[in-house]
Amino acid sequence: MESFFAVTGGLDGDNGATARGLVFVQVYAAYEHAVNGVVRISIDSINAHKHKMKEISHSLLALYLDSEFHSLRDSGRRNIWRARLNVLNRAFSDEVISLPNNAGPPTDGNHYRRSHLYMILEVFGITSLPVLPQHLTRIDEVVGNRNQIAHGGETAFEVGRRYTVSDVDHVIDQMKVICLSLVDVFEEFCADSPRQKRR
Repeated sequence: MESFFAVTGGLDGDNGATARGLVFVQVYAAYEHAVNGVVRISIDSINAHKHKMKEISHSLLALYLDSEFHSLRDSGRRNIWRARLNVLNRAFSDEVISLPNNAGPPTDGNHYRRSHLYMILEVFGITSLPVLPQHLTRIDEVVGNRNQIAHGGETAFEVGRRYTVSDVDHVIDQMKVICLSLVDVFEEFCADSPRQKRR
């Protein structure tokens, strides 16, 4: 992303504006990849600790019982109580936890926006991301611009012409800080087995 913009950032006119707009697509891709990567690696780490269901934190139970919660929703009136008992029996069991790492991150329906990131952090028991507030507000701007381009609401040129080269450099720097902070906090989470357990 930085290499691309180092080469294209100096373009003039429409080409420069298009290049600036395309940076939002690339920045978003790097950010989404970072989020999905830390979630997959964290699930692998939790699985490797071989915790029992009854030992893990309540927020992680929500992740590890995801399929059971879906079955609750679809169980119908006749089976709802049996389904509830099954979920609670599993939640407090000695069963060793296991979840495929391709399960996907928890979501609040706001595809990779700030609130979605907060939901992921909450599920993993991570209280905050050590970045400045203006870095976090940048997430929704990047997601919004990427979605406009990807879904045909605006062209890369239309998005890019609203930004200067300096603005785009700032976007790249701030999103890089967010991605690196994600790696740092999830690395700490993975190394801290007691944090995964109920308190």
